[in-house]
Amino acid sequence: MHTIKLFIIVLLFTTGFIHASWANDKVLFILSADKHGYYLPEVVAPFEHIKKHGFDIEFASPGGSEGFPAALNRLSEQEKAIYQGMLSTTNIKTPKPLVDVRADDYVAFYVPGGSGPMFDLAQHAELKRLSLSFLAQNKIISAVCHGPAAFVDIKNEQGKYLVEGLKMTAKSNAEEGSWPRENYPFLLEDKFKAQGAYFSFAAPDEPYVVFDQGILTGQNPKSALPVAKRLIELLLDK
Repeated sequence: MHTIKLFIIVLLFTTGFIHASWANDKVLFILSADKHGYYLPEVVAPFEHIKKHGFDIEFASPGGSEGFPAALNRLSEQEKAIYQGMLSTTNIKTPKPLVDVRADDYVAFYVPGGSGPMFDLAQHAELKRLSLSFLAQNKIISAVCHGPAAFVDIKNEQGKYLVEGLKMTAKSNAEEGSWPRENYPFLLEDKFKAQGAYFSFAAPDEPYVVFDQGILTGQNPKSALPVAKRLIELLLDK
């Protein structure tokens, strides 16, 4: 009987310790600060899913700008309530400048899409530093839709493109309309293929997620929650 009681006490203590340890781990959300904005539905749903699994979430952006949240009208009533809570309980209005972010402080980062990342997160020096630093520490870097623009043109110490030889996805050419084709500096599918990635995708507007060697990517807005779910699976499996 004493042995059984001791086993139960140890089990409860161990379980409590595991949950407590995750409660102190943080996931970084990196937002675009560009005038074209970041896509709010790709922020709120992943935020809620990651948060409910016990992870703290902090926000960062180039220069610490709050940026331009887009598509508030695309949120459900429940998501709008979550977003209102985020405004008062997180630093989404006052993100940390990327220059002040250290990989040591987080277990993963996530980049939502919107048109903004195509203009300010692509080729961003601090984001390049963070991407390489996170991966060097065996931490996950993730992005969805146009968020993977954060991973273009990054080269490692050997001068090799970060995505070369890796499976990747992002907004496909088939999903881009006339405005992006005329105004974006590049299309993600074209860029990743040119840099040696094995770029794959599903039918337009279908959720699709790819993970390869620490880099987790999702194709489109419908892939945002699946990316968050996969991220949690990967983190809990570590």
